[in-house]
Amino acid sequence: MTAEQLVAERPEGTAPRPYVFPEVRRLRVAGGEIVAAHLPGRTMAWAGLLLEAGVLHEPAGLGGLARVTGGLLDEGTAHYTADEFGLAVEGLGARWTWTHDWETQGIGIDVPVARLGPAVDLLAEAVRRPAFTDADVERFLADVASSLKQSWAQPGTRAQQAYREALFGAGSRYGQLLDGTPSSNARVTADDIRAFHARRMTAPGTLLVAADLDAVDLAALGEAVFAGASGPDGRAEAPPAAQDPSGVRVLLVDRPGAVQSVLRIGHTAPPRSTPDLVAIDLFAEILGGSFTSRLNHRLREVKGYTYGAGASFAHGRRIGTFTMASSVHTEVTADAVADALAEIRRMQEGGVTAEEFETTRAHALGSMPIRLQTPRGIGARLREAVVHGLPDDHVTREYAEIVAAEPAAADRAAATYLRPDALTVVVEGDAEKVRAGLDAAGFEVLAVDPQD
Repeated sequence: MTAEQLVAERPEGTAPRPYVFPEVRRLRVAGGEIVAAHLPGRTMAWAGLLLEAGVLHEPAGLGGLARVTGGLLDEGTAHYTADEFGLAVEGLGARWTWTHDWETQGIGIDVPVARLGPAVDLLAEAVRRPAFTDADVERFLADVASSLKQSWAQPGTRAQQAYREALFGAGSRYGQLLDGTPSSNARVTADDIRAFHARRMTAPGTLLVAADLDAVDLAALGEAVFAGASGPDGRAEAPPAAQDPSGVRVLLVDRPGAVQSVLRIGHTAPPRSTPDLVAIDLFAEILGGSFTSRLNHRLREVKGYTYGAGASFAHGRRIGTFTMASSVHTEVTADAVADALAEIRRMQEGGVTAEEFETTRAHALGSMPIRLQTPRGIGARLREAVVHGLPDDHVTREYAEIVAAEPAAADRAAATYLRPDALTVVVEGDAEKVRAGLDAAGFEVLAVDPQD
């Protein structure tokens, strides 16, 4: 038995190796486009259909319609009951995935490459021929209603609703939660679901494939998905532009008896197309993107206000957001808000340190290839390219840009894209206990009551 040996110094990292995204092939078939990444020798594959059917396409007053329509796709089709469809997916050794956002919906399936053809047939069956029976819709809507009711009873949901309303306006779909509210979902009917599907999900869309393309007949996959597809495939109209506040504003959502206060702090931000994307994400990681970030260190480690605090930029197709989020002890609510604002201002005015930057850049360079080890991970970047109109080699370029990044670029991005004098602060907590502290700290506080 050998004795344990302590290592006094951490091993030195090596220079980052170049990363090249897999070859991308594009093909038009039966009125639709296929965008595929070639993964030679891989035994697993992923295929997904991207549709312009996100929540911005919902009719007014029916927030949540996109979610329930997409969520019902594998709950019964023209040829399968919900149970039969699930068994068919399992029988292929596959995994069904579905996602949605403000602009799009994505339906995907992970499967051994040898069974990709039958898997895509199932994907086409679900998307093109869903049953939407009254019984299935009633059951699914009841499950969604229960889930939303539980979500709105938990801390944080009302704070998030108030936050989005403040940033984008209550009349904008951006000013609501992605999946709507219990009341907006309660207005959704089976006819609404069928109409949304017919209006937005019968278009060809884009078929995304990540697989060993030498073992795949792309044209046949396209025929299976696009045959008979028709309908509008255009983007949603742009919502009204958001207006920055003239100063820091604090909105208070009363939650009587709460032992913690939920915080949401932020402002609007540039879309994914910004040329400063890499620099923004690097300084944001230092500010609030990891356990060792400045915000988490100050609010958790130094002050003991919270179990965790973080901040990040979300980059949408048309607009983004910068958001700091945390839950803090009720009695230190005002102090936590002040300290969070101070850290945001310190980053905006002073930028990053060389040590912080090098550590963060190394993490970014090491983690990116890890997230691209699976066909689904590759497929996610294909989807990003299609949604945002990026070149096929955008991941290769992004990696190279991180390699070449300098602290000065992060400093300029922080100075440009953080707006500490135009922040919206939402506090969801016991107003009777936290209002006085916020007033004493010099904040202008407005009570709000976001409705479900």
